[in-house]
Amino acid sequence: MYKLREANITDAKLLFEWANDNDVRATAIIKKKIEWKDHLNWLIGKLQSTQSHIYILTEGDDNIGMVRFDKNYDMFIISYSIDKLHRKKGMGLFILQLGIKKISENEPHCNFKATVQIDNTASNKIFEKLGFSLEKEELIEGHIFNAYCKYGNE
Repeated sequence: MYKLREANITDAKLLFEWANDNDVRATAIIKKKIEWKDHLNWLIGKLQSTQSHIYILTEGDDNIGMVRFDKNYDMFIISYSIDKLHRKKGMGLFILQLGIKKISENEPHCNFKATVQIDNTASNKIFEKLGFSLEKEELIEGHIFNAYCKYGNE
């Protein structure tokens, strides 16, 4: 049975490994590997913030992936990652559906934004399936990204 649970400090190593996965770094805005010390400081800050929510999708003892929502004014910025053993199984769509539902339960009319590298076909398709609108293309750090938005009143 799948469960979306809140991340905690004991997930630091798991989240660090996922963040530094070669495929994840290739499609991230910042491409360079993350240092452990920087990751730990970042994670502690996120876990202490009332503006950030990090969830881990599990099935039994198996960790499938993570989704993070960072509130910026009236918009939740989405970031997600699926463990390499669970990719191409529909888990990206699934974790985003569960995460958006969880956030929307507490803030029914919230808005969401995602920035996806243009050649990340799988993620682009997922956000389109979820009803996100392509707002614009952005050049960030020398790469083209699609900016998607979904508004709570849609």
